[in-house]
Order: sequence, then structure tokens, then C-alpha cells
Amino acid sequence: MSTLRTPLCDLLNIEVPILQAGMGLIAYSDLAAAVANAGGLGCLGGIDMSVAEVDHHIKRFRRLGDKPLALDLGFPENAPSVRTDVVLPDPLPQPIQTLRAELAEIGVKVKDDVPDQAISREDNLEKLDLALDQGVEVIVCGLGTPVEVVERCHSKGVTVMSIVGTARAAQKVINNGTDVVVIQGTEGGGHTGDVGTLTLLGEVLDFSTVPVVAAGGITTGDQVAACLVAGAQGAWIGTRFIATAEAGCQDVYKGAIVKAGYNATLRTPRFDGLHVRQLRNRFTDVWDGHEHEMQGYPVQRMLTIPIRDAAAKASVASHMNLAAGAGVGLINDLPSAGDLVKRLTDETVAAIKRSVEQIQFA
Repeated sequence: MSTLRTPLCDLLNIEVPILQAGMGLIAYSDLAAAVANAGGLGCLGGIDMSVAEVDHHIKRFRRLGDKPLALDLGFPENAPSVRTDVVLPDPLPQPIQTLRAELAEIGVKVKDDVPDQAISREDNLEKLDLALDQGVEVIVCGLGTPVEVVERCHSKGVTVMSIVGTARAAQKVINNGTDVVVIQGTEGGGHTGDVGTLTLLGEVLDFSTVPVVAAGGITTGDQVAACLVAGAQGAWIGTRFIATAEAGCQDVYKGAIVKAGYNATLRTPRFDGLHVRQLRNRFTDVWDGHEHEMQGYPVQRMLTIPIRDAAAKASVASHMNLAAGAGVGLINDLPSAGDLVKRLTDETVAAIKRSVEQIQFA
């Protein structure tokens, strides 16, 4: 593997500036360890895990290697304190009724008592305390970076990274004391804003006093190189790592990523009331013409989670929420995560060398 380093590597104690996103229901210990052992930053998707699951995967990661570990948690300002604060509409929106009926027709039972670990700040604060007690080296704040979280982490010598979708949000998390800003452009999968990756990167680099990492639609080393040349100190990559052997999602999800062509995603609040980029399928299309029935966060999330959970367990891809970035059309294989880190590193170095040969400057 080629040598590729930025100052961020020293801060995070990693070998290459390739950071695997902490994707919920995908980024478990096997994926994080494979990335970390290859020299990148491995991250657990802790938002959707229970406290017991976070504990299990931290311990398993430690058994699989001795590299630094990141844990992704969420602290959105409008999250309820507890799940019982959420009141669902009655009757249910027509698209929700339709999706439930369609699953029932093929023998898939939808259960209403599905736990949702991402729903309350209380759950995430408990997971944070557990992670700090177990020596997790990096905490990634995927939705909001409260000062109290930064202070707890810094008191333990833990690095804080914050994912943002606007320059204003970047300024806020910097003011709150974050150590690294991850700017996610609108091309990114999952929760994302409406500003493009390179535009947002330029905006935040204009004022940031901390290292900036680029995210959003990055699937190849050529794209990593472009972001590094533009001033980023690393790349936060999600969708490309879904299509790997160690990713913890269903095979039908991985297959959908590999099979997806160009322009296969849309950015919509149909998942949980916040704007999420995902693959188009029946889960998204059923809302066409019923946009007025969509609810805000967290009500929309609570409405869809029984459907998403049932579809995922039955591997019914048409009714699953398949978060994916706009670069999904560039993905066409299922390598191991370790091999992918090496490939991305080699591609990045090759792209930088190629640019020096192609571009004349003085």
C-alpha cells in the first residue's frame, strides 16, 4: 500500500486519512476493525445500537486489533427526552398503511414494539458514558455537538469529531469545542444538507480553526485526492463501505448498492422527517402524491421504523430504507474493507501523482 499522510493522521493516530463512516445498522465491530487494521479510522454506528450492543462491539473491536476506535452518536436538538414523548397520528398516513398492507400480503408481519435506540438523547448520553469508561479514542457527533458532550470527552482525553451539512453548523460546533469538522455535502448518503461537497468544503475551510474532513459522494481515490488538494485533511466515506464483505447489513442491501446506476438516489424526509439521501424504491415512491402526510422528526421516524425493521429482517429490499450517496453508480464490486482501504489509498496517491504530470504550474 502507498504512503499517504496528513496532519489528521497524527491527531487520530491512524496511518492513512481514510475514515469509515459510522453508519447505523451497518458499521459494527467487524467492519470497523477491518478498516482500522488496514490503517484507516474504523467507526461503530452507535446511534442505532442499544447500550448492551455498544458494549459488545467495543469489546469485540478490541479483541480484533489494537487500533484506535471511533463511535458515532447523535444528539439532535429536537430529539425527545424519552420515546414516550412521541405521539403518532391517528389514523396513520396512507403511505404507511399501504406499505404495511403490502408486506402483509407477502407474509411479512410488521411489529409495532420495535426499539429505536436513536430516538432519545438519554440513550445516547448513556452510550457516551459507556464509551468513555471503555477508552474509546474518538467520539463522532453525527447530529448535533452539545458543549456538555465535548466537555465530557475532553475530560477523558477523547477526540471529538462533528459532522455538519452547512457552514453555519460548522461554525457552531467549532465554537462548542469540537476537534475535527466533517463537512458532508448533499451528495452524501443518510442525513445530509443541500450544499455540494466541494462548495461546503471551501466555505468551511475559509474560517475553520480545526482540521476539516470531506464527505459526500466519495467512492474512489480520485475523489479523495480532489478533496485533499482542495484542503481537506481526510475523507469520511460511507456508501462505498456498505458494499464490503464486513458490512453488517443484509446482502440484498449490498446487492442494491452494487446494482444501482447513476442518478439512483433522492434526498427526502420520507425516512425520519429529516432529509436523508437514499436509493429510490417502493419505500420512497409510495409517498409520491402524499407528501402532505409526511411528519416531522421524530414522528416520521417512529412511523416508519416498524416497516423498515420488518422489511430488513425479511430482506425485502423494496420496502427497506436503503441510505446511499450519489456516488453509488461508481460502485461495482464487494471487496473486503481492508482491501478497499488499500485500494483507495493507492488510487489517491496515483491521482495526485497524475495531476502533477498533467497540470503545468509554477
